[in-house]
Amino acid sequence: MMNNFYITSGVGSGQTELNSFDCALFNSGVANYNLVRISSILPPDSEEHTSVCLNEGAILHTAYASISSNISNKTISAAIAVGIPTDSAKIGVIMEFSGFCTKDVALEKVSNMVKDAMRLRGYQLKELKTSVREIFSNGDGYVTAFAGIAIW
Repeated sequence: MMNNFYITSGVGSGQTELNSFDCALFNSGVANYNLVRISSILPPDSEEHTSVCLNEGAILHTAYASISSNISNKTISAAIAVGIPTDSAKIGVIMEFSGFCTKDVALEKVSNMVKDAMRLRGYQLKELKTSVREIFSNGDGYVTAFAGIAIW
């Protein structure tokens, strides 16, 4: 059972959208893994880590938000939040958001989404963990904001 997680975010830039995305992944510490996108549930009894503890090239299940842009004079942000329940035998809930907004707006959105999802399940929120990044596009190439939770 996967019960380890790493919450992270980063920004990147590049001449192409894909290079910009790769740079954001690199700055988030997850670029050297094969990301498999998952939905938004953290397994019970999960333990947080400060980095991914797998061999490079491994499959890494990740819930994430990302946004890329090459539009001049725009701020983009990506945020991730996870609600940890008071009962460690219960699942946690992960929410992601990205958009043309500041990091404060993105963080408020994901935090409120997690609180709503925890209420829906009838879970008491022990802790809310978040990560958020923003970047300003000057129109010279692409920029990307990324936020994710890797689970292994």
